[in-house]
Amino acid sequence: MQEAVYRLPQEFLHKLKKIYPNRYSNIANTFLRKREPTFRINYSKTDLTNLRKTLQNQRVRFKEFSFPKGSFLLKNPLRDFQRTEVYQKGLIYVQNLSSMLPVLILSPESGDKILDLCAAPGAKTTQIVSLASGAEVVAIEKIRTRYYKLLANLKNQGSDSVKVFLLDSIWVRKKFPECFDRILADVPCSAEGRFLVSNPKSFKYWKQRKVKEMVHKQKKLLHSAFFALKEGGTLVYSTCTFSPEENEGVIDWFINKFKEKLELMPVNIPLSNAIKGLTSWKGKDFSSDLRLTKRIIPNDLMEGFFVAKLKKVSV
Repeated sequence: MQEAVYRLPQEFLHKLKKIYPNRYSNIANTFLRKREPTFRINYSKTDLTNLRKTLQNQRVRFKEFSFPKGSFLLKNPLRDFQRTEVYQKGLIYVQNLSSMLPVLILSPESGDKILDLCAAPGAKTTQIVSLASGAEVVAIEKIRTRYYKLLANLKNQGSDSVKVFLLDSIWVRKKFPECFDRILADVPCSAEGRFLVSNPKSFKYWKQRKVKEMVHKQKKLLHSAFFALKEGGTLVYSTCTFSPEENEGVIDWFINKFKEKLELMPVNIPLSNAIKGLTSWKGKDFSSDLRLTKRIIPNDLMEGFFVAKLKKVSV
């Protein structure tokens, strides 16, 4: 493991080693370099055949991935890419591959009523619209500056049909009781998966106390989301962090809070760096069903991520 990694908080590194004892060095080294930029198609504005032609015509060098379908590795400098028409006209969206996974797991369909619980800046909201143009999509954001960023991205991506609310998501239980077929809860978190040694701003805020604060927020958001979800509806929970307290711990709390009303569903991700969720942490056993969740091990292309899928089986 390279010495520069030790610029990260020591308490975090110690914790990471406990979570991934056999992968620790490899994961720690991913914090040393920026990930290569990736992007996905916006089906609202183009299709794959035309996008490939447009990219070639605009001299964009790329590699297309088999999964997620419609995703690409950008081989040009990002700044040059941002000057192209394909970028400026919203035919694509620059997004990390890990960040694309929660919406794929949500499996939005036309005709669904879908809530993006914590929507800004709009990567996942626009992905939902791209994959299910006939869905009725509601997006919530409580911070005004981020709310306007969300509106701008929705407009650029041709996702103007989304109903956007400047609102704290803890109130969705009252504003939208048993309203949605699908809810995406890509929640605020300690963002450990985005740490970068060369950018101290990405990690200088981190303390175990911050993790505890995030857990409190995450539980409030899920509690509210439960009541906004229809019976039989699907909820996908995701974070870009490693801490089991924010991942398996929160989901274990959630399914115990609503015993026999929620069922964990398998998360199927056909990638070699997707592994089963933890079933225990620091001497506390979680439900054995937590193995159905998925952790994304970071690499040169993908951030560390966590995804869980739940079904509301009764009210």
